[in-house]
Amino acid sequence: MTTQDHRFILVPWHIGNMRDITLHAAQAAREMRVFLAEEPELTRIQFEKDLGVDCRGKTFLPIPEKADAAYLKKVLALLREGDVALICSGGIPCFIDPGAWLVKSLREREVPITALAGASILATMLSLSGVDWTGTHNRGTFLIYLATGPKGGVNASLLEAARREGEPVFVFLALSQFKECLTTLEPVIGKRVVTAFFDLTKVPRTKFPYADRMITMGCRAWLAEAERIPWKDISDVALMVHPKESAP
Repeated sequence: MTTQDHRFILVPWHIGNMRDITLHAAQAAREMRVFLAEEPELTRIQFEKDLGVDCRGKTFLPIPEKADAAYLKKVLALLREGDVALICSGGIPCFIDPGAWLVKSLREREVPITALAGASILATMLSLSGVDWTGTHNRGTFLIYLATGPKGGVNASLLEAARREGEPVFVFLALSQFKECLTTLEPVIGKRVVTAFFDLTKVPRTKFPYADRMITMGCRAWLAEAERIPWKDISDVALMVHPKESAP
């Protein structure tokens, strides 16, 4: 299959604050015509209201979470006409947002793929973690997991990783999974502490009162505190299980 010189472009977006959009991403928003997004209408609104982009003539399509042959066929047809962008809300396209299956399928068909650099929820968490990534005690290693396993429930591989006491474990999860995840982790990690990152970089504070809040405590304390957290005022949360005997 040939798309001539047309490219599939991965565009990083902000993770909560529009001012974190790169000039490169803003240029793509203005110049490109076709965008694949997890939330197409929200993306259109952000283009228009926050960047002043005229979206007439632009196409915004939702990205299926799982492989979809008909959708792939449609994307290939669009690539015959011009470049296509995949834009994400988590900062890193196809990381905790859908689309990895599409990248793999297009690569197999030798479609040129370009990834723009930009804001990253993972990089933000690594910076805020307090872990010395240059230290010889951990050799700069860490583990990343989604809380949910392929068949539901807490991911068994997450629990296996949490048993590795010398490395931080970063966990991405839905708000509804918070208590279940900590309940499952408690007998595995013992007294090791867990940091919760709430609504990183999100604005305005009137809408996101927990924005940029980091709280560190043990699982048992978290489970007691969970009942008092105003979840209706929170949009996102992610966790870091600290290495054994590391300082919060």
